[in-house]
Amino acid sequence: MGFANNLVEGLDPRSKIISFLSIILCMVLTPITRLKDFGLYFLLILAIAFIAKITPRQILKRMFFLIPFILFVAIFIPFIKEGNVYWSIKIGYWQLRVTYEGVWTFLNVIIKSGLSIILLVIASSTTTFPDFLQGMEMLRMPRLLVILMSFMYRYIFVLFDEAKRLMRARALRYFGSRYSEQLWIIGYMIGVLFIRTFERARRIYSAMTIRGFTGEIRSIKRFQFSYIDFLFITGIIISLLFIVSGIVYKLEHMKINNAHLWQAL
Repeated sequence: MGFANNLVEGLDPRSKIISFLSIILCMVLTPITRLKDFGLYFLLILAIAFIAKITPRQILKRMFFLIPFILFVAIFIPFIKEGNVYWSIKIGYWQLRVTYEGVWTFLNVIIKSGLSIILLVIASSTTTFPDFLQGMEMLRMPRLLVILMSFMYRYIFVLFDEAKRLMRARALRYFGSRYSEQLWIIGYMIGVLFIRTFERARRIYSAMTIRGFTGEIRSIKRFQFSYIDFLFITGIIISLLFIVSGIVYKLEHMKINNAHLWQAL
């Protein structure tokens, strides 16, 4: 396969899936108290973004739609997580307490989710969804999962169009009513959309069965591992080994205690 505009975009999708999942797995398993390690993860992800020629503006533009959902979930953690009280305030009959454990859990969710979103932005900017599915297929991922993701990608836009038609029909017939009545109408629209989705899925399944669909996803592209893919995966794994081994803390220990390098390692 020839290379595209940048190195990462021209890689085999399997190498990107393996590398990015390895980074996410290491980040999830790293304790949040090792903040310097997450700084190294951030530098590693920035290096990948630089190689992929993705600007910070592109990353922030896509993260803008996802970060609010993470904040909405995580903002309540410092107040509901039990532990040692760090700060408290009384508002009327309510006593709000922020705990140390809650703050660390909040940082854990925000930092790991934020770095994972940046990786997701890089992956989506350098890999088309059909190529991603084919990479999963070649990695022997569960076929049912790959098929479901393929159908979701193909028909999610159809469902969006169906929802827009329902909203347009509601807007043309709306003459003003109470808020409770609007909630009833929205619930009715959700039910109608679910029924139409179920009926469409049944028709699609019948049409595919008649045409002899066996569950195999075919593509005109043929991917093949190259030495560039091998070097990319090797570089990511070596970087992760340095981070996971705590090399930064060991070098600091060597500097403080004037120890030799082999003693610190």
